[in-house]
Amino acid sequence: MGGGFRSRAGAGGRRGVADIAQRALGRKTSFSGRVSPHRRYAFGQLSLADVKEVKNRYGCTVNDVVVSICAGAVRRWLIEHDDLPADPLVAQIPVSVRTTEQEGTFGNRILLMTAPLYTNVGDPIRRLGETQEALLEMKDRYRALPAQLLQDANQFIPPALYSRAARLTFSLSSSKHGRPAWNLVVSNVPGPQSPLYMAGTRLEANYPISVITDGMGLNITVMSYLGHLDFGIVADREQMPDLWLLMDWLRESLDELRPVAAEHTDRDDEQAARANSTPPPESASAG
Repeated sequence: MGGGFRSRAGAGGRRGVADIAQRALGRKTSFSGRVSPHRRYAFGQLSLADVKEVKNRYGCTVNDVVVSICAGAVRRWLIEHDDLPADPLVAQIPVSVRTTEQEGTFGNRILLMTAPLYTNVGDPIRRLGETQEALLEMKDRYRALPAQLLQDANQFIPPALYSRAARLTFSLSSSKHGRPAWNLVVSNVPGPQSPLYMAGTRLEANYPISVITDGMGLNITVMSYLGHLDFGIVADREQMPDLWLLMDWLRESLDELRPVAAEHTDRDDEQAARANSTPPPESASAG
């Protein structure tokens, strides 16, 4: 089963991803309103080896798997709250545009990309395939623009003006008649796979804590470290009081894609088919 989804990811297979993201604008959810001063925070770990097992099975990337299981977990939450839109949500996905010449320098060099989050797809394998195609198109779109141009454009805007414009934009997007540009943040940050120490004490995990804004009241940030993925999930307490459920559903979404789970499902189907096709034993006649 190593063929993956590449055969579907040509120009025809990836058509319409941008149109899907555009149609999803304005699909508000429970976490699309104005945020309160209060927060919920959930954290946990997934095995990087398990994620790579899925990656190798379906011929995709670690990031494809992470974004796909995030979609699966958020889908479960939306279903539980009777709030699942018919169209995909729109995720803000930060990516690094740091060049090799800029490695080791200070400052953030990131680009905020937009991609559909397929919460509307129930089948986990199909969801992973759709996610891979969407992220491939996203990369192709932004690869056409010089990274230096994207960085320089941000530097032209005075910080005070940028801050006010951002607050106004998020405020309007979360208003009654506004259309949110993004529903949530999904950020996957590669980290070191060798142990880190501080004052002789080993770092066991690195759970990130990020921010939420008006109209975008859910943030899922992942950092890989030492053979595992460390999830830090932030939401508005009033909008998502049961945030810890997402961590459990992330694990379940990953298990749905793992080869072991798929093999068990196939075996169970075969056993059920045999049981249905086998006639019941004849009862012994009373002598």
